[in-house]
Amino acid sequence: MVTTRNKFTEFFDSHRVFNTDEFQEHCAVTGYHARNTLVKYTQSRHIRKLRNKLYTVLPEGSPDTFMPSPLLIAGKSAEDAVLSYSSALTYYGMARNLIFTYPYLSQKRAHQYQLGNDCFQPCMPSKELKDAYHFGVTTQILWNTPIQVVCKERLLVDLLDRLSLSGGWEEIADAFQYENTLNWLKLIKYLELLKSPATAGRVGFFLDRFQTTMDVPDEVLLKLEGWKPGSPEYFYRNYRKGYLDKRWNLYITDEMRKNTESEYVF
Repeated sequence: MVTTRNKFTEFFDSHRVFNTDEFQEHCAVTGYHARNTLVKYTQSRHIRKLRNKLYTVLPEGSPDTFMPSPLLIAGKSAEDAVLSYSSALTYYGMARNLIFTYPYLSQKRAHQYQLGNDCFQPCMPSKELKDAYHFGVTTQILWNTPIQVVCKERLLVDLLDRLSLSGGWEEIADAFQYENTLNWLKLIKYLELLKSPATAGRVGFFLDRFQTTMDVPDEVLLKLEGWKPGSPEYFYRNYRKGYLDKRWNLYITDEMRKNTESEYVF
């Protein structure tokens, strides 16, 4: 029989960073009992409060200033938090640049906050994903703790959908140009849910650019070509110049134009 004390200990062992919502759900405690338990374990230096509703377990012998992985903090910043954009890129070990801002998806509006040198940025999903928020979301384990992370197919699309959260073209290219095991049906399904011609054009251009190294089937490119913008769009929304890639109806930069075989007009 599991005692109440053992129930808490087991939770802390398998949730090294946690928010109070999941603590109450997993341990079946609410209100005063939940608050009293968290205070008790905080005073005994078993756990430490990072911010409102967010705690970390303190490893034995660690200082009071101990900070867990920022990926874990981002992944537990909301009850429905999902690592995405540059955070997911870092989780998969695909990031080239060191980041200090960690974006995460949540359907609940919240403000960006900072812990130490790291910033945690909540991002609302597209309204088109209202009923498909968890599409392509996988459960991963980090420091014995379950977290939600977008799959690589959704990650690539999301990075090209919101470039301000991606690290830019070079970062995405370095991460994915040799990634040749993607599930194309899943990628296409996600783009279908997103319903964004501009994003479909960006993804199509990217896959066209790295078709050989990523083993992209011709039929995938043809499918995305049918979803491209009806009138020319800019790859970077805030960069209003460049060369027009006629196949994808996108204005691209000199950086992207290098070593491509498509025809461009200025």
